Amino acid sequence: MKNTKIPVILDTDIGSDIDDTWALAMLLESPELDLKLIVTACGDTHYRACLAAKFLEVAGRTDVPIGIGISDPNGEQYEQKFQEPWLAGFNVDEYKGSIYENGVQALLDVIDESPEPVTIISLAATTNIARALELRPEIARKCRFIGMHGSINLG
Repeated sequence: MKNTKIPVILDTDIGSDIDDTWALAMLLESPELDLKLIVTACGDTHYRACLAAKFLEVAGRTDVPIGIGISDPNGEQYEQKFQEPWLAGFNVDEYKGSIYENGVQALLDVIDESPEPVTIISLAATTNIARALELRPEIARKCRFIGMHGSINLG
């Protein structure tokens, strides 16, 4: 039987505002989606990976790997760590899931290994996707892209 779930990669700047955390919760509870990877972007991508790891652990979903992505060159605007207090007491070294230091390579690997097109949901600046396309432009044929691009212009 063919997999009826849509393979998804979440490219996220989780950890500043709460919006990406809610998006992750929704993805984990969407029966039609198969979250294959979370890749962090913008500012302190290690902090963002730790936050994603704790969230996945609490949700009982350490089967979803995490890739530490590329920080935005203008990352200072992303240094708001509003969810950092929630990480108190969390030791990422004891995390049971997989965290990849090279999030871009992890993204490429998921796309390569998927027998069907992967949907990339980008809620952050697209540094990871841009780098993946620089390295392997042909992946565009194996992907669907949904992007918010991490920004709303106020004023």
